[in-house]
Amino acid sequence: MREDLSRTNSSSGDESARRLAIATRRLTQVLGRVAGLRNVSALTVRHVARCVRGRFVVCAIPAGENELSIVATHGYPLDMVKMLRINSGSGVIGSVHASGTPMLVQDITTVPGLQRRPRYRTNSFMAVPISAGGEVLAVVCVADRLDDQPFTRDDLAALRALTAPVALALSRERARRDAEDFAQAAIMDPVSGLFNRRYFHERLEEELDRARRHNTTVALLMIDIDNFKGINDRYGHLAGDLVIRGVGDILKRSVRKFDLCTRFGGEEFAIVMPGSGPENSIPVAERIRQRIEAFRPTESELAELRVTASIGMALSRGASARELIAHADQALYEAKQSGKNRLVEWKPPDDDRRKPR
Repeated sequence: MREDLSRTNSSSGDESARRLAIATRRLTQVLGRVAGLRNVSALTVRHVARCVRGRFVVCAIPAGENELSIVATHGYPLDMVKMLRINSGSGVIGSVHASGTPMLVQDITTVPGLQRRPRYRTNSFMAVPISAGGEVLAVVCVADRLDDQPFTRDDLAALRALTAPVALALSRERARRDAEDFAQAAIMDPVSGLFNRRYFHERLEEELDRARRHNTTVALLMIDIDNFKGINDRYGHLAGDLVIRGVGDILKRSVRKFDLCTRFGGEEFAIVMPGSGPENSIPVAERIRQRIEAFRPTESELAELRVTASIGMALSRGASARELIAHADQALYEAKQSGKNRLVEWKPPDDDRRKPR
C-alpha cells in the first residue's frame, strides 16, 4: 500500500511538472508576440492567475525613485489601484522589490509590519521579483488560492518558473523604451522642450517635397526674442532659460498639432506650417507675437521683466529649403530693423505689398 501511494505521489508530481513546463513554454511564445510594457504585464497576470490558481494577481513596476506603481491586475479593476504608489521596502510588494528575493507568506498576521487587507479571503500571499542584470524590473504578487488554502513552496516554485520568460520580455521592452528615449533626446532641445535644429532641417525638406507633389505651400516662421542679451545681463541666465521655456510653451499652444515648432538656436525659433498660406499663417504668427508680449513670469523677482519677439514669415512657392530659410530670415531682419515686436512677411523685391505688419 505504501509503495502504491509513493507511485501515486510521484505520478502526480510528474504531471504537475509537465503542466508547468507546457504553461511556461506557452507563455514564452505568447510574450514573443506582444509589445508594450502594459501588454506584457497584463498577459503575465492572466497567465499567472490561471497557472497558480490565484484569485488576485498584480504586477508592479518601478515608477520613479524608490516607488512602484501597479500596471496590471487580475481579480479586480486596475482603475482601483493605478494611482497608488508603493514605497520600496513597504508591504509585500515593496519588500520584495527592495530585497530582490521572493516572499511566501502563509499567514500575514504572523509577519511584523504586514497587515491583512479586507478584500482578501485568506491570509496567504506570495510575491516574486522579476529581475535582469541585478535590477528588479517588476514584482508579481499573488493572493488567495482558489481553494482558500495557504500557498505552498511548490506554488512559489511554479510562480518563479512562470516569471522567468517575463524577465526576458520586460528586458526587451526596457531596451526598446531606452532606444526610443535616446532617439527622442537626439531631436529635442532640453531647455525649450521643442525639436532641435537638426530635426528642423530634416522635416523641412520632407514637407517641401510633399508640398511640391501636392502643389501646396509651406509657411515658415522665424521668431527671435527681442533684446535677449539684455534679459540675460540684467536678470541672469536662469531667467533667460525661463523665457526660452515660456516662449516654447507659447509656440506649442499657438499652432496646429502637425505644425513643427523648433528652437533654431539661441533665442531664435522656427515653425514649419505644412499646407499653409498667408490666410492661415499670418493670424497664427500675430497670435504668437501678442502672447509673447503678454508673457509674465510668475517669479516675484522677475515682475518687471518684459518680453517681445520679432517674426519673419515666408511661403515656399517652389523655393528650396535654403531659399525659404533665407527669405524668412530676411523678413525677420526687416522686422528687427523697423522697430522690433512685429511681423514681416517676405515678398519678392518688386512686390509693393512687402511691408511690416
